[in-house]
Amino acid sequence: MVIDSTKRELFRRQQDLFDFAQAYLSEGFPNPERAGCPQDQILGSFARNPRQGDPSIADHVTCCSPCFNAYTAYLEHARAETMASRQTSRAVWIRRSLVSASLAIALLIVVYAWLMKTQNEPSTTDNRPAPISQPAASTQAPLVASRRVLLDLTTAVPERGPEGRSQTPMGSIPAKPRIELTLRLPIGSEAAMYSVSLISKQGTEWRSATRASIEDGEPVLHLRADFSHIRDGTYELVVVSEGQRLQQPVVIVRSPNEQR
Repeated sequence: MVIDSTKRELFRRQQDLFDFAQAYLSEGFPNPERAGCPQDQILGSFARNPRQGDPSIADHVTCCSPCFNAYTAYLEHARAETMASRQTSRAVWIRRSLVSASLAIALLIVVYAWLMKTQNEPSTTDNRPAPISQPAASTQAPLVASRRVLLDLTTAVPERGPEGRSQTPMGSIPAKPRIELTLRLPIGSEAAMYSVSLISKQGTEWRSATRASIEDGEPVLHLRADFSHIRDGTYELVVVSEGQRLQQPVVIVRSPNEQR
C-alpha cells in the first residue's frame, strides 16, 4: 500500500540521519588529550543511572568524540548487565531508565542531524529576482550578491597530515557573507550525508553538513556559507562521511580594502 511504502521511506530516511549523526559525533569532535573530560567511572555511572547523573555530562558527550564513544560503550555494557539481571526489581528500573535515555539520545542525534541538513538545503525564495523599483531614496540595505565557488576534491588525499599535503594547487574562497559552495568529490563517493569543516591551527572556524548528489555522473556537495568573519590565510577543508575522510588546504582571500 502507498501508506506502508511512505512509512518505510520515512523510516529509511530517519535511519540514514541517525547513522550519519552517530558516525559524525563519534569522530567529528576529536579531543585526543581528553581536556576537560569527566573520568571514565563518571561516564559509566551516568550510563547506568542517567537520572542521578549530572546533566552537563549529556551536553559534554555531544561535543567530545572520545567521551561519546566511551559513553556508548558503557551504555551497551549496562544494557547487557540489565538483560542478565532483569528478573529483579532493580534490573527492571535500570532497563526502563536505559531505554528512556537511549531514546532521548537517539532523538537528539536525529534532530541535530536533521537541523544541520535543512540549514543547508537551497531555499526557493533566495534566488528570486529582486523587484524593479524606481531610483528613489530607500532605507533598505542593498542586497548582497552571492558568490559561487567550485572546489575540486577529486584528487584530495584521505587522512592527509600537515606534512603530507598534495601538490594539487590550493583552491581559494572569498571572505564573503554569501557563498554558494560546490565541492566535487572523488568518483565512487557515496550519495550520503557529509560533514564539512574549515579548520585552522586554533580549531574549527566553520562547520556544516549536507547530503551528496550525483550530477552528470559525478558526486557533488552543495552548501551555503558565510566566511565574512574568517581572516585571510590558509586553512584545511575537511570532508567526512561514514567510511571516508578527505582533507585539502584552501585559502581564504579578502580584498585589500577589507583587510583587518
